[in-house]
Parts: sequence; C-alpha cells; structure tokens
Amino acid sequence: MIKEQLVKEIKKLKIIEKPIGIQIPEGLKQYSEIILDLFKENEPILFVDPCYGACDSKDKAAKDLGCKLLIHFGHYKMYTQVIKTIYVPISYTLNKDELDFIVFEIKKLKLNKINLVTTIQYIENVKKIKELLLKENINIIDSKESLRVRKHMVLGCDASTIINKTEPIIFIGDGTFHANNLGFINDGQDVIVISPISKYVKKIEISDKFLRKRYAAIGICKHANKFGILVSTKQGQIRLTIARAIKNKLEEHGKRAYILVSDYIKQEYLEGIKVDCYVNTACPRLVYDDGTIAFKKPVISVTEVDLLFDEEKKLKVDQITSDI
Repeated sequence: MIKEQLVKEIKKLKIIEKPIGIQIPEGLKQYSEIILDLFKENEPILFVDPCYGACDSKDKAAKDLGCKLLIHFGHYKMYTQVIKTIYVPISYTLNKDELDFIVFEIKKLKLNKINLVTTIQYIENVKKIKELLLKENINIIDSKESLRVRKHMVLGCDASTIINKTEPIIFIGDGTFHANNLGFINDGQDVIVISPISKYVKKIEISDKFLRKRYAAIGICKHANKFGILVSTKQGQIRLTIARAIKNKLEEHGKRAYILVSDYIKQEYLEGIKVDCYVNTACPRLVYDDGTIAFKKPVISVTEVDLLFDEEKKLKVDQITSDI
C-alpha cells in the first residue's frame, strides 16, 4: 500500500529542476530504488543518513551540493528552508474495519467530549473519525496548530496542539513514545492509546521507574562541577539561545559549563571531553528514551536545570514547540 501511494504522490509532482536532493525516513528506505528511478530525469541524489523528522531537513546540505530542490518524504513542513523544498507526507488511510474499531473503543469509554490527537501517519483520517463520532454524540474538542504541528497532530517533542486541559486525551497510533510524552506533560488528564492496526487499547500510566530515573539523574548532577551543554545543529532543534542561558545560570551558581555542538548527538563524539554530566537542548528523546543507555554520564533536560538549585520546583517534561 505504501509503495502504491509513493508512486501516486510522486507522479502528481511536476518537477523540472535538476539536480535534486531526496530525503526519506528510515521506514521508506526499502523504496529508495523506486523513488530514485521515478526521478531519474532530475539527476537525484539520496541522503542516506538517518532522518529523525521534519526537524531534520537536509536543505542546507542540498544547497551546498548544488541542488535546485529538496524533496522530503514522510513529514510536513516545520520551518523555512534555505532552498526550495517540497514535503511529501505519506499517510495511512484507515479502512472501515479500523475506523469501526476506533469508534467502538471510544464509545466504550462513555465520554461526551474528548481531545483527539494522532501522528502524521494518521492525520488525514481525523475528519472521518470526527464525523463517525459525531453520529454517536461524541464531540472532539478543537485544537490549535503552529509552525510545527497541524490541528490534532502531535510530535514526540511537541504536544502543544492540545488546548483543553481537563477532558481525556485519545491518541490514535502505535508505540509508546508519543503517548508517553502526552502523559508526561498532561498530568491529571487520562491518556488512552488506540492502535487501529494492532487492535489494542492502553491507558498510559506515568511510570514510577521513569520518575525515579529522572530524579536520580538530577540528584547526581546537583553535585557535578563541570557541565557539557549539548546543542544540535538540526534546524528544527537548534536552541543555542537557551543553551547560553543555561550556561549563564550554571556559572552563576559556581559551576563550569561548556557548549558542545553536533548534528547527531552521540556518546562517541563526546569521548575525551572532561565534563561530569550533560544538559541536553537537542531532541528531548535523547534524555527520556535513550539517556541511561546512550550516554556514559548523567544527562538532564532543559526543564530539569532549575531543579538543581530549587527543590520546590516541579518536574516538567521538555518540549520543543513553536514558542521556544
């Protein structure tokens, strides 16, 4: 199905520029040959490094290589590119059985109003889901859009689309990364995952293990003297201004701090740098999903720095929104 949709979307494009750069997420790499063959008249080059989302566009690199255009598959536009860029989101169209499963499971919850969110993969199905739920007298609360997210769409690092802070949140999608993020930042609201493909329903519970890990890392960093502040050069993740503010704060409290910059933040790139711990200003996933595995030293998030000096502060999950 994805293959057919890819071909359909590509054939709709009337590309005259050449050479062109092409960027695809990991899940589409199996179709690389098909994509390149369909663009063979445009002298395509394919970026094969991992693509972590719309925050990770290769527009600058494409320009440096002399490309006249970048085609970015799998995501929506997040920021203004330095070269003409066409985004080709690849969405999954839910069938009747999958839609019926979603409606049936939401009806079982006996709710009159819900916040409904999903990922880019399913965002085109929201209109139909709304229509089906309305027939059951279930209203979907409106949400907002920004430079980074459309209405009812969430990223792993940005759930700012949700404006209602009381009614339950229904997440249509698979996996736990996006859903856990919703649970972390919407404390007090029920978050329920409905997977239309795998056919499961799960209520998100904030794990005590997660909280213990976070407070353990903060506790170690309280006694650290030298901090490495990690900054990504990915256009959708750059937070150098925040990094400098954190550096100033740490130094005001007698700490030593150094700004460390990389496109991909990896432990091997940090070997030999003599700091005690890290503050991550790049993708929050580096802390919450990979922190204890990917780094040899404790790593805390932007929002956890204040807790080093004020124990009364409440733990908040870091987000990269259009307001940052």
